[in-house]
Amino acid sequence: MKREQFLAQPEVESFIAWLAVNLPALPFKLRFKASKFVPGGLTADVQGFEQILEQYRWKASWQDTHQNSVASQTWAETQRSLGQLREWLTSAVNRGDEQQALQACLQILRWGGVRGAIPFLHRLAAKGELSSYLKKMGGLMSLDGDNDLNDLDAISVERFDAGLTKIHALFDPSGSPIYDSRVGAAIGMLYSLFRQQWMESAKPLLAFPSGAARGSQIRNPGAFLNGLAAPHFSAIDYAEWACWQVRLGWIIRALLERTGWFAEQGALPTRCHAFEASLFMLGYDLRCFGVTLVSDPKAAAPENEAQKRENGGTGWVPTGHPFSQVLKDYLAFRHSDKLDDKASFVAWLLANPRNENPLTRATAQGYCFAFSIDEFDLFGRPLEELKRIVAGGQDGLCAAMASQTLEPFTVGDERVSVCLVDVLITGNAYRRATTDKERTDYILSAGYAGTENSARALMALGRNVGKHFGLLDEQHLPTILFEQFFLGCSLDA
Repeated sequence: MKREQFLAQPEVESFIAWLAVNLPALPFKLRFKASKFVPGGLTADVQGFEQILEQYRWKASWQDTHQNSVASQTWAETQRSLGQLREWLTSAVNRGDEQQALQACLQILRWGGVRGAIPFLHRLAAKGELSSYLKKMGGLMSLDGDNDLNDLDAISVERFDAGLTKIHALFDPSGSPIYDSRVGAAIGMLYSLFRQQWMESAKPLLAFPSGAARGSQIRNPGAFLNGLAAPHFSAIDYAEWACWQVRLGWIIRALLERTGWFAEQGALPTRCHAFEASLFMLGYDLRCFGVTLVSDPKAAAPENEAQKRENGGTGWVPTGHPFSQVLKDYLAFRHSDKLDDKASFVAWLLANPRNENPLTRATAQGYCFAFSIDEFDLFGRPLEELKRIVAGGQDGLCAAMASQTLEPFTVGDERVSVCLVDVLITGNAYRRATTDKERTDYILSAGYAGTENSARALMALGRNVGKHFGLLDEQHLPTILFEQFFLGCSLDA
């Protein structure tokens, strides 16, 4: 489907018209907890969508080509910062300078507080394919071209996550939005409100996906009375996520073309990013809309089985996972010359049981939890790199993080890097308490898990991953490497 076909659909046209009428009048109550991204927190009551931009907060920094730190927090500062990153990335890609393109991408991820895409970017750059891949994706995701959504498929979109959406958005000159969990949550909530007022009983046409926050914030419209549940990022494929970025971009451009919103920002692409930044602020916690929650938010948005395995349940509870053993299994699988993807590895696990009790398909799929781009992005790793990861220790951790030297871990805004966060939680639990009950009580009281069994599952993975990489010792206590790696990390907000 092309842009004009998409926008011509009656429901899409009606949604854009609804946004044009309603956004200027909607009230919002922004309530942000204090965090490293929003020091001191934020409390603001805002009337009208355009006024949100004044409240934009995202404290971040990155390093330019001269190793100078570029810091930003307000929208004006962020706009200048991203302008520099955009120019760095675009010029490097246009020159075909793979190393500079890679460095620009890595600094974009640093600004965004995400790192899942780092191994993928390194692999592309090592093969001399990063610039060509970004150019190809740029053509497929342009908002003002003749591109067709059908061309965004499993072949063309090799990876997609909260980091790559930032890279593709900055590379695009037409105003493509950064589509992360916050932006997806906000536009999904607006669409949910629209559907409650639109006099049409047909199945909703749009299903804006979103992801989970790392805290107690709500980012699923399905948690509210009569709300539409949003598909989770883990339940859709990479290409579909990319398609939603394009669809949202088409909607934003069409809306701004008929209004004068954000005119002071300049040209249309810049206005598009201001609109996206406002969605980003609303998506921190959908309770800012003032809509009634259902009595049990989980009941409003049932997860399918695959999503349950991916999300792992409450807080930082993972899917059950014998980490070290599965890494060894994967290395053996790679030596078997099979196609290197999740489906092939699952089939190999089922055909090669380690004991008399063969795995179920659900368990084998759950074992791939740590392989996702939100964890260690293991599929497709070079064999020598994989061997280092399997060997573990500090060198294995560096290989897993696709870093020559070990950089301090960052806890971002979204529920990603669960394996490593669980090591952090487990190490802190063993440092604080001497009995299993005390450690479990600590995890429950902190809200990292909802039940005793969940807390034990969290610590089981934390111990396994922590010992594998030398972050925890034989007594599961933090090592010197733990202190270096998790320096300054906090899960309080």
